[in-house]
Amino acid sequence: MMNLGIEPQMLPVEEAQQKIFSKFKQLDLEKKDLINSLGHFLGEDVIAPFDLPEKNNSAMDGFAAKYLDVENCNQARVKLQVVGRVGAENVSNTILKKGQAIRIMTGGEIPTGADCVIPFEHTDSGPVRGSNYPSEVVVNKPVALGDNIRKSGLDYKIGEKVLEKGTYLNAPSVGVAASLGIDRILVVRKPIISVLSTGNEIVLPGREKKDGQIYDSNLFSIASAIKEAGGIPNICEVIPDEEDALEKVLDSCSDSDLIVSIGGVSKGDFDLIKDVLVRKGDINFWGIRMRPGKPLAFGELNLSGRKVYQIGLPGNPVSAYVCFELFVRPLILKMRGYKTILRETIRAKIDKTIQNDDQRKIFVRVKLIKHGSKYAAKVYEDQSSNILSSLVFANGLAICPEDCKVINSGDLVDVMTLDH
Repeated sequence: MMNLGIEPQMLPVEEAQQKIFSKFKQLDLEKKDLINSLGHFLGEDVIAPFDLPEKNNSAMDGFAAKYLDVENCNQARVKLQVVGRVGAENVSNTILKKGQAIRIMTGGEIPTGADCVIPFEHTDSGPVRGSNYPSEVVVNKPVALGDNIRKSGLDYKIGEKVLEKGTYLNAPSVGVAASLGIDRILVVRKPIISVLSTGNEIVLPGREKKDGQIYDSNLFSIASAIKEAGGIPNICEVIPDEEDALEKVLDSCSDSDLIVSIGGVSKGDFDLIKDVLVRKGDINFWGIRMRPGKPLAFGELNLSGRKVYQIGLPGNPVSAYVCFELFVRPLILKMRGYKTILRETIRAKIDKTIQNDDQRKIFVRVKLIKHGSKYAAKVYEDQSSNILSSLVFANGLAICPEDCKVINSGDLVDVMTLDH
């Protein structure tokens, strides 16, 4: 257990990430109603239980006929006897004979003996309402053998793997599962992330704000970022700077997959997260060699006999958000089943000089602007860790490595992209 009276050696960002990420794995599987499976990763292969489509069917409204009866209709009009109608919901029991046709709707089963479908626009018959059909039809324009017929199994054949385990379920894949009659599906469950803010100085929006207090932006931005990453945020009440209150809230989070606290990890008389972690679990580290976001806690708590990991983010809004992007968002993606968990980085030309005087990795808020195939990175004027407007402005974080003392205006830099 770490001695809180000794300033710990700061860890590089990559080492801290490795230490944290190694403690987590993909979560277990659960059955979900198909309509609620969107955005999950599939926990099993989906195999086609039947051909899709199940039957040869018409690709359009028209008349099913024999190709040999109509192949010469461009030389002379061909008249066919109409012997029935097949709707999209019907199964055809008719065996088509020479000189006959059947009125057919899109999706209707192709009757035995038919090998082409003539669109009604190529005949003297217009659309017919309901179950009515003409007694005969004149074909004005020829079609090719097999035209406008969708073969059974054209999409998927019985026994074929339709969706592979680990597939991200987007709208089309949910639709495919529904087309196979599936109403419940096995998926990787989404992580429950409890989020809590500490401090006598903060109050929730909508509550009365007393002198000296500020509205809690961190709780809402971090909870929203958790939801954006696919986690399920469990938002706790703002906790006053009292150890008993903090312990009570932590105990209520025993069913969480991760606890994220905001504030209380820097050096201060009322920074209690460290003390509570010592009492309820083990502390792994306290400082990261980065800016913004140097103070960061990672601990393991024993809550009601269950081991729950906890990450303590710094209280300044920018620091909290940058640390979330580097340490918490990747964890959520890993627990959900993603193989790639870190943000994409691209090269961009920066428009201002960046000084690095303390050998920390700096994450500079920038706006990426694309010019043809290249990017420019426009630096936000005020890089203070309390400036919320810089996060609204930025769609990327330009990276200045620890061993780089200066990045000059016009230099190419790595920029971690942000989705928003």
